[in-house]
Amino acid sequence: MMRAVIRLRGGINVKPDIKQTLGLLRLNKVNHCVLVPSNKVNDGMLQKVKDYVTWGEVKPDVLARLIVIRGRLVGNRSIDNKYVKELTKHDTLVKFADAVAAEKENFTSLKDVKPLFRLHPPLKGHEGVKRAFKAGGALGYRGEAINDLIIKMLGPEPKKKDRPKKKPKPKTADKKPAAKKPAKKKPAAKKKETKEKPETKKTTKKVSAKKKVVKK
Repeated sequence: MMRAVIRLRGGINVKPDIKQTLGLLRLNKVNHCVLVPSNKVNDGMLQKVKDYVTWGEVKPDVLARLIVIRGRLVGNRSIDNKYVKELTKHDTLVKFADAVAAEKENFTSLKDVKPLFRLHPPLKGHEGVKRAFKAGGALGYRGEAINDLIIKMLGPEPKKKDRPKKKPKPKTADKKPAAKKPAKKKPAAKKKETKEKPETKKTTKKVSAKKKVVKK
């Protein structure tokens, strides 16, 4: 049965031979996933990089979701039933996923397909990227439990670019525009009348000259 392999650890202080093996598996970055057939050569490679990856047997329905959501062609194009039908003997993507999971078909046989899947880190993180799965960690072989991890790491489904256009509203009979009423003229602003203050008559006081009395 086809195996899904996911890289969980980065490349700091990685030995050259392990780094080379990860490159041969196309697992150059964390959270990348590849499909690997079960044979002695691949088993030996997985055992060599077991402290950096986790793997297990992938179910057909999970593989179909993985291809639909995270599978990409060159040019970042998605994979659909039409594309699978044109290039393979399978009518639908689900049947193609069944054949790949049973190792009757190779996923990379699709023209222009990218051989890896870019996944999201799980929401609550991994159990532990320094311990084996059997010891309560996240690394190494985990059997069919790999399907639960893949579902957690699929992330949101891609938005469809071609959305159905809204139906245009039926046109109603053109109504004649109502005649505009003449605008009312605003009354001219009245000028404020300034009241003139009554002239005040200046009263002149007569100063009576006081006679000086000269004492003899």
